[in-house]
Amino acid sequence: MKRKKHYTTLQLGSSSLKPEGSGLWSVLCKACLISERHPATYQNFRSYPTVIAERQRHLTEGGLYVVHPFSCFSLVWDSVMAVVNVAHMIVSSLRLCYVLHPKGRPRIHAIDHVLFSLHLLCLIDVAVRFNIGYLEGKANVILRRPLIACHYLQSWFVVDLISSLPISYGLILNESEDMRLIMICHIMANIKAVRICKEINNIVTFLKISRLPYIYYGIVRNVILFLMVAHWCSCFIYIAPVLYFYWTGTMVQNYNSFLNSTDLKSYTITERYRRGIYISLSAFMGTGYSLNRVFEPLEVLIHAMLILVATLFMIYTLVHLLTLYFTKYHSVIRYHELMNQLEEYMRHKQFPAQLKKRVCAFYYYNFQGNYFREDLALNTLSEQLRNEIILHTCHKLLDKVELFNGLPASVVGSVLGCLRAEVYLPNDLVLRAGDIGDCMYFIANGSVAVYSLKGVEVCHLEDGAYFGEVALLMKDSKRVATVVAVEITQVYRLDAEDFRQFIMSNPVLYERIEAFASQRMHETVLLDEAFRRKREQLQERTLDLDKMDLK
Repeated sequence: MKRKKHYTTLQLGSSSLKPEGSGLWSVLCKACLISERHPATYQNFRSYPTVIAERQRHLTEGGLYVVHPFSCFSLVWDSVMAVVNVAHMIVSSLRLCYVLHPKGRPRIHAIDHVLFSLHLLCLIDVAVRFNIGYLEGKANVILRRPLIACHYLQSWFVVDLISSLPISYGLILNESEDMRLIMICHIMANIKAVRICKEINNIVTFLKISRLPYIYYGIVRNVILFLMVAHWCSCFIYIAPVLYFYWTGTMVQNYNSFLNSTDLKSYTITERYRRGIYISLSAFMGTGYSLNRVFEPLEVLIHAMLILVATLFMIYTLVHLLTLYFTKYHSVIRYHELMNQLEEYMRHKQFPAQLKKRVCAFYYYNFQGNYFREDLALNTLSEQLRNEIILHTCHKLLDKVELFNGLPASVVGSVLGCLRAEVYLPNDLVLRAGDIGDCMYFIANGSVAVYSLKGVEVCHLEDGAYFGEVALLMKDSKRVATVVAVEITQVYRLDAEDFRQFIMSNPVLYERIEAFASQRMHETVLLDEAFRRKREQLQERTLDLDKMDLK
């Protein structure tokens, strides 16, 4: 059943508390307030009235010059700055480990211009951070500017400021010859690497707008982290000769034996980076040391640390991948565990082969290779959601059963809400003639054979048919037919109490089902009568043949 969106008709004015107007300033002010579009809003504020109350508190405590952490502005700004900071981490490490100046003649490189632009953006971010609130605990957002400033100063301010100052760019631009100071400034820019996890979380938060399954966020997080760690490892390979060059102005000898020459300046940045990333990926795959034999103690130490980092990261990745796998295929694994337990149980009880086959067929049809507890899942839902799920799962049955044609949705929903699913294997007895009837059945999938009291096969019933209603309409409540499953058949059972409450109390339904039951009874009686006459004729022929034999 399709749900309709609610549109209010009450003339109460705007309750969103957003600034009115369509100018740039008004749009910016609206973007700074808490928004329902932020993925974390309804994780901390469970209803729209609480969002409105938070918006009112924002205007009272912080005013329009403070940005709410769950606002559209904060979401976009954090996402953009996450990309900028990741780019800053990549470029700053490239600048430190791959760009080498001739001795005493430092000059501006193309990477310096890119890094300077990133420095400026990061400095702007430092200023903006003093105006963005933060979450303390659960659903407790701090919006007072003094508290925001104090919190930022105690957390990321020092790291952000030190790593964002373009001091090295100014020194090189002023033709400073102090290589050691330039090296220290380049190292300061790389301090931002400690923010990598926070920036990845900001990227994942932005991706949550698409409402993808959890597994995709984990994949994105690990892919970004893997690329960054591989890049840093490729830079770390050259860190010892680079630092030695900055400190002494000369290139260390007998280092980088994996290159044809130990003089790093004789290779382009692309050649060195390609070789460095190759060695890093080799370390991740467990072949690093065997492919690149090194002999210098410092170089051995660098490669050992590289292999250690790569091994730890691959262990972390493997654990995460296993977690994702078990999360995604948990129901399949539980199904196979259940089937293994069932096999052991049947082996212990010495089930015959035919019975084993029937039990396995029942479980496979019932679970389709995925084990789940339907009762536990449904019990956590509201009654409205449970009814919608029942209507959805029974919609094919609803289309097939002519009994429900033209009836109000409320009546049909009441009946469907009382149905209980059952599965019968081939040759299973569903009903026996002469038994007391306490329910009727609707066929969802499969087919059954109907036999009269005298054992005459009356008909086959298939998808959408129903049976067992005759006994519920008769005073003695006795079954007038035997029903046997022809193939694996899924039926929905309606108990006698629910039958009397929802079907017999509805005139249209009662009239339809009574007419159909009368027709079935008439056809069954005719078939039984024809079978009786045929049997009497056969008996008479047998007697005549016996008399002729006697004569």
